[in-house]
Amino acid sequence: MENMDNNQVGQETQRIPQSSQRHRRSRRQINGGCAGTVVYVIAVLGISIILSLAAIFVANDVFAFVKENAVKEITVSENTDLISLAKQLDDEGVINYGTIFKFYVRIKGDNDGVLAGSYSLNPNMDYGQIIDTLVNASSKETMKITVPEGYSVAQIKQLLLDEHVCTEDALNEALNEYPFKHTFLQNELPATEGWLEGYLFPDTYEIYKGNATVVDTLNKMLNNFETKYDADVQAGAESLGRSMHDIVTIASLVEREAQADSERATIAGVIYNRLNNASEFPYLQVDASVLYGLGRTSGTLSNEDLASDTPYNLYTKQGLPPGPICNPGYASLYAASHPEQHNYYYYVAMPDGTHLFANSYSEHEANIAKSNAAQAAAAAAAANAEGSGE
Repeated sequence: MENMDNNQVGQETQRIPQSSQRHRRSRRQINGGCAGTVVYVIAVLGISIILSLAAIFVANDVFAFVKENAVKEITVSENTDLISLAKQLDDEGVINYGTIFKFYVRIKGDNDGVLAGSYSLNPNMDYGQIIDTLVNASSKETMKITVPEGYSVAQIKQLLLDEHVCTEDALNEALNEYPFKHTFLQNELPATEGWLEGYLFPDTYEIYKGNATVVDTLNKMLNNFETKYDADVQAGAESLGRSMHDIVTIASLVEREAQADSERATIAGVIYNRLNNASEFPYLQVDASVLYGLGRTSGTLSNEDLASDTPYNLYTKQGLPPGPICNPGYASLYAASHPEQHNYYYYVAMPDGTHLFANSYSEHEANIAKSNAAQAAAAAAAANAEGSGE
């Protein structure tokens, strides 16, 4: 028994160190867990601080809370929009974060075009001010532009773009959305694409360049129209029982069809003769109107063109077109309100731009034969001249 007791004592003495070891391991695990938690908390705090600082820097760039005051001159090239300028603005020191600027523009949804030229910008401007300066800048220098008689709104638009007067976005907005207050336009409201056709009077204008002044430029043309639609034109319209819209529409047809001033009133007379005898002549058959409906200003009309389904095809649609097909000058406005009195219902063009007029279809057929022969002779003469090197 003594041996057994000694063994038991030995076993008990052996168990004591194992328990002690377990306690020591638990303390190490606890200490390790605490250290991991501290590291995690420090990492989270560090990331939070970094993100907060980044947010502060970004916000300062966007809203210009504290930024340097310095003028930066940048030059914008052709066909540049706001997003495309982000890197240049960053490189020039106007902004600090080009990527954020792009994101800002996309969020606003206005990636407008910027007129080519030089701009003075300051880093202490916020993003909104920078965008407003680039998009709505105007020059203090004036320039002259000449709008030819018979130009359509589309052609006037291209002229202004070619002369770098403004950006396409600004021009589209002014042409198609700005509600001009002129009395003669009130029946045309609300503003929509093409609603100013016929009323942008062709003339030479002195204007300012820039998106901020594009409405003023169009206002000058509209004001000029209001002046040119004078008492004589108004009296003629009233005597004919025609509205301003009718007169401008007829004048636009005359403008595009007549090349000789002496024939404007004669061609206007043909149009009125057909309008006043709609049962016998239901279609005006004006080629220029067909071309306008096809988005063209010149060229030979094919049979397919003459059968095209547009509101301006006066070979298939009766009466006047829905509106003017160009912006007529005063001579055509006067002719439309004072048409020549005659019995002509037909006309056909000659090579020199004049026309042969007829009051019967048989006479018109004879005139067509004369026109075709003259056109062929003119083409042959041109070919010979080109071949001889003249």
